[in-house]
Amino acid sequence: MFGNFALVLAAYIYLSLVHPLKAGLRSKLVILAVLLLSAGRLAILRRVFGGLGGVECPWLLLIVTSLFQGTSLILFLLCIPKDLLRLSSFAAGLFRRKAAGARLRRLLASGAFAGALAAASFLLSGYSLWQAARVPEVREQTVYLNSWPDALDGLRVAVISDLHISRFFDAGWTRGVVAKVNGLRPELILIPGDLVDGEVDVRAPETSPLADLESPNGIYMCVGNHEYISVLWDWLPAFRNLGIRNLYNQHETIVIRGEELVLAGVTDPVSERWHLPGPDLQRALAGVPPDGPPVILLDHRPGHAPANAMDGRVRLQLSGHTHGGLIPVLSSFVARANKGFLKGWYEVGSLMMYVHPGTGLWSGLPMRLFNPSEITLLTVKSSPPPGGQPEGEPRSVPGAPEAGGPPALPRSGTPPAVVQPSGQPAGTGDEAPEASGEYGTGEGPVTPGQDPGDGGPGTADGGSGDAGPATSDGDAGGAGPEDGDGDAEDAGSETGDGEPEDSGPGAVEEDPGAEAPVTAE
Repeated sequence: MFGNFALVLAAYIYLSLVHPLKAGLRSKLVILAVLLLSAGRLAILRRVFGGLGGVECPWLLLIVTSLFQGTSLILFLLCIPKDLLRLSSFAAGLFRRKAAGARLRRLLASGAFAGALAAASFLLSGYSLWQAARVPEVREQTVYLNSWPDALDGLRVAVISDLHISRFFDAGWTRGVVAKVNGLRPELILIPGDLVDGEVDVRAPETSPLADLESPNGIYMCVGNHEYISVLWDWLPAFRNLGIRNLYNQHETIVIRGEELVLAGVTDPVSERWHLPGPDLQRALAGVPPDGPPVILLDHRPGHAPANAMDGRVRLQLSGHTHGGLIPVLSSFVARANKGFLKGWYEVGSLMMYVHPGTGLWSGLPMRLFNPSEITLLTVKSSPPPGGQPEGEPRSVPGAPEAGGPPALPRSGTPPAVVQPSGQPAGTGDEAPEASGEYGTGEGPVTPGQDPGDGGPGTADGGSGDAGPATSDGDAGGAGPEDGDGDAEDAGSETGDGEPEDSGPGAVEEDPGAEAPVTAE
C-alpha cells in the first residue's frame, strides 16, 4: 500500500512542480527518479534489508533516506495549496484581472518558485527528523480525579509509550530515555504498548538498557500492534527478563502507601491475525468489584475508550498508538482513523484518558513537525487545588454521561477532572506493515492454553497465554496506507490472561478475584 501511495505522490509532484519547468527532458527524468526513490523509501529498504516492524539497515542510511522521504511528503502537501492558488488565478479573468492572473501563473511555474518550495520542504523535513530522533523532554501533567483515594494523592507515574526501539532508536537513545525516567524518581512506570520493532535477538543491544528502569512499585506494560509483528511470543519472556510486567488481558492489584490500586491491561486487535486473544476488558478486570479499588487501564488503542467507559470501573486510561499525529494535515487523517482521538486529555463518560504522543515512533515514517515526543510525569491528585479550579479548566464537561451511559464524543483538554497543563489535541495514525506469513518458533500461532513465550502449554511457572479464549471488541478495519489497523505509521483505523509470579514486583493473579492484594516491592 505504501508503494502505491509513493507512486501517486511522486507523480503528483512531478506533474505539479517539475513538468512545467523550462528544463531538458533528461533533467526532469533525473528529478522524477529522485522523487520515486524518496517517496518509495520504505518499500525499497524493506525489499533490500528486510525487517519486522522496522527496517534493518545501517543507521546513517535510515537517516539520509528519511530526510528525503520527509522532503517528498512535505513537498507533496505544499503543492496542493500551490495548485489551488493556480486554479484561482484563472478566476481573475472573470473580474477583468487577466494580466494579474497570468503573472501569478508564471510565478508559480517558475524555477525559482519550485526551488524555494523544495528548499522549504527539505528544511522542514530536517527539523521534523530532528524532533523525531532526539531523546524527548519531560512533560509534567497533573490530573485531579474524583473519588481518588487520599492515600494515593500525589502519586507520581512515569508514562513512556510507543518507543519503537529499533535501528533508528539505538542503545544510546534508550539509555537516554531510561536516565530521564529514573531521574524523575517515579513511584510507578507504565508503558501503553509498541515498545519494540524487530525480533528479540536482533533488538537485544537496543533494549538491554530497559533493565535499568527503576520504580519501587514496578514497571507495567500492555502490548501494542508492533509487539505482535515483532514475534510477540518471543518478546513476552524477554520483557519479563527486563523486569517489565506485561498485563495480557489481565490485572494486578498492588498496594502503594497502604492503598490498593488495580493496574489492568488489554491486548491489541491485530492479535486476531495470529489467532491470539483479542482485547477483552471483562477478562482483564475479572474479579474487580464496581466499588473496588481505582483502576488504571493500559490500552494501546485510544479508540477503545468509549467501550471501556461503558464498563464503569476504569478511572484512568493510558493509550498511545497515534504518535500525536506526526505532522500537520496528516494528523486529521490519523484522528479520523482513531475515532477522533489524537493526543492529550479526553473525557469519555466517567473515564478520563490521556493519549500519549509517543516517546519514539515508527522508523517507517520518522517525522514530527511541531509535535514533539515526550516522557510524561503524571501526578494524580485526589482533590482540586486550593482556591477552586484553575481558570479556563472546568472540572467536568457539562452533559457528560454517567458511567454505564452512552459514551461521550471525544473531547481534548476537558477531562472529568482538572488537568494541568491541559493537553491540546493533535494526532496521527501509525501502523506497522502488513505481517506476511506466520512468525514464531515453529510451533505456530499461540492458542488459548499456550504460553506465547515458549509455544508450549501454560503452566504454573508463567505464561501469558494460559487463560481461556478471549474476545475482541476492537475494530481492526479502517483504510490506512499500510494494513488498516490504525497506528501512526499508516493512519489506519482503530480497532490470555494471567502471568503467575515469576519476576518483577508483585504477583499476577491467575484468578484476579481470588487472590489477596499484593504489595509491590
